[in-house]
Amino acid sequence: MQIQTTGETSRIVVGSGKGGVGKSVVSVLLAAAAAERGREVLLLDGEQNLANLHVLLGVGARGSIESVLSGRGRAEDLVQPVTENLWLLPSESGAEGLYALGALERARLHCRLVELSRRFEMVVVDAGAGIEGVVRAAMMGADRVVLVTMPEPTALMDAHALIKILSLQVPHVPIHVFVNRSADQEEGEGAFLRLSAASEQFLDRRLHLAGVLLEESPIAAAVREPRHFLARLMQTRAAQTIREARLDLEIAEPTRSRA
Repeated sequence: MQIQTTGETSRIVVGSGKGGVGKSVVSVLLAAAAAERGREVLLLDGEQNLANLHVLLGVGARGSIESVLSGRGRAEDLVQPVTENLWLLPSESGAEGLYALGALERARLHCRLVELSRRFEMVVVDAGAGIEGVVRAAMMGADRVVLVTMPEPTALMDAHALIKILSLQVPHVPIHVFVNRSADQEEGEGAFLRLSAASEQFLDRRLHLAGVLLEESPIAAAVREPRHFLARLMQTRAAQTIREARLDLEIAEPTRSRA
């Protein structure tokens, strides 16, 4: 893998207050939508010890994150091509060394990954579910946070808790919200309005509605078939909603080229 860069890298951190809300699917859709527009995109699995993006995308592992931390390997050697303009930096699952990492070691690993990300036009980080992983990733130079939630009260409560910590730690980073698995547009917009009202009233923090993603069976079917996952995922209504959301995908024509 060789990518030659000539400009700034935009970084989107995708997170959620709780697991099971479709965060990883949204991460893949965001990265793939940007790649469709001709941007050189790195999708980074930020779940350092419960990784699953390589399984979803049917990409084999090459080396280990532990080897990068120890200095025996390079982060760029772990990057795997997924499709045109899209690469994946997978993480690991059940690695004892990563589970036992202290704060300093985690920070050092993140710094090495940030250095790698400068080779791409855009980086989408699928952060671990919950507060700690999302905040840590956002503090490493995120341009925006994409928060994925659902209309159910517990998901919204956990999303609000995450917004509270993000507002304290990275108050300058915009937060965009996808309300996933909504029964219809009205339910999703209503959930966002409740979350947004609480955020403005109690945190003085403005949120942006990125889109409402409806519950649809083709996504569940795609997840079960890694060999065809991405192709099938990009044919869903969710994919079209994310294409239209654009976020920063509208940023001018690509300024980098493959070496």
